Amino acid sequence: METATQPEDEARVAGVRARLADLVEADPSPAELALMARLLNSFAAKAPASADELARLLRQGDAGLVREQAHSLKGSAANIGATDLATLCARIEDQARAGIVADPETTTAHLELEVGGAVRAVLILAGEYA
Repeated sequence: METATQPEDEARVAGVRARLADLVEADPSPAELALMARLLNSFAAKAPASADELARLLRQGDAGLVREQAHSLKGSAANIGATDLATLCARIEDQARAGIVADPETTTAHLELEVGGAVRAVLILAGEYA
């Protein structure tokens, strides 16, 4: 099993673990374990492409599309307990709702950092649920 090697990863793993504990009982059935593994692996597979699309839209500068994409990624992140990513997306969404498109380069760099951390955390836990 992979282990978290950075303090940020340990905090991210703890956040995802806490969210998953809200979703399943203390002694999950094999079906619940399989469902959690699928949920985590799906997030890990889809989140980077979603973040790439958000970065593209930030560079394009369309606040409406940025808001929609940030909202979508925020929901996915919140569903699995990736709170730092969800918080960043909420901030991007709020700014876009106000007609402001954040600096694409700075925001994209922060987005890549958060998505990478969330995916690492999710993959660490996916192994536990597999």
